[in-house]
Amino acid sequence: MRLLFFDIDGTIFDDNRRLPASVLPAMEAARRNGHQLIINTGRTLCNRDRRLDGFPLDGWIMGCGTRIIYHGETLTSLEYDPEESLRLRQIFLELGIPTVWECDTALYFDPAGASCPEISGFRKFAEREEICRDLAEGDPEFRAVKMFCFADERRIGTLEAKTARTGMPFTAINRGPEAWEIVPAGCSKGKGITVLREKLGVGRDHCFAFGDSPNDLTMFEAAGHSIAMGNAPEDVKAVCGYVTDPPERDGIRNAMKHYGLI
Repeated sequence: MRLLFFDIDGTIFDDNRRLPASVLPAMEAARRNGHQLIINTGRTLCNRDRRLDGFPLDGWIMGCGTRIIYHGETLTSLEYDPEESLRLRQIFLELGIPTVWECDTALYFDPAGASCPEISGFRKFAEREEICRDLAEGDPEFRAVKMFCFADERRIGTLEAKTARTGMPFTAINRGPEAWEIVPAGCSKGKGITVLREKLGVGRDHCFAFGDSPNDLTMFEAAGHSIAMGNAPEDVKAVCGYVTDPPERDGIRNAMKHYGLI
């Protein structure tokens, strides 16, 4: 048995969020060949793409490793209670960092960051997907999992130091000019792979990771075989064992054929 781990955005779906016609047949063929298929994504539970319903999936690693689900059973989950979440919010407010709070129940938006144009783009997406919620004290479902924010490196360094001092340490993943994915320290896509493969007794050499972005780097390190999509940045491609085509040019299917998975 081999474990196949797939990022979603820019990997299964192309950069325009379209699903190539070859993806589902390739996954079905891999499943028939006895392989298990796991989604490994930065998306939290509320933001699970409904277009993947009905796909032959064995599990999910969500929120950059904050939640692991295998055959419907939640193996691990991490979220902070509302009081702790509000303490975290205060740190972001003090540093003036516009933030999207990616919780398991919704994407939360703070009124303090409403004027940030990048945040507005996230909000439009959340409203379209019906997972948008305004952040208000006293909401029992505001339980911080991970965040996406916009700031310079100096403020991000201060953010990491301050969250560590609160006993709720987070690390930042650079996602572009002054754009950051903020993930609980110790959680990553790679950690999720390690937890799942050890539970199943599967060796690293029997793990295949498909991805396209910087938050996939730990996933590539944890798997014996790393596959970068053709649309990935050059620094991501450079660390992978194989570079396939972009999603819209059947990159998933072609990589599976290259490795003899289908």
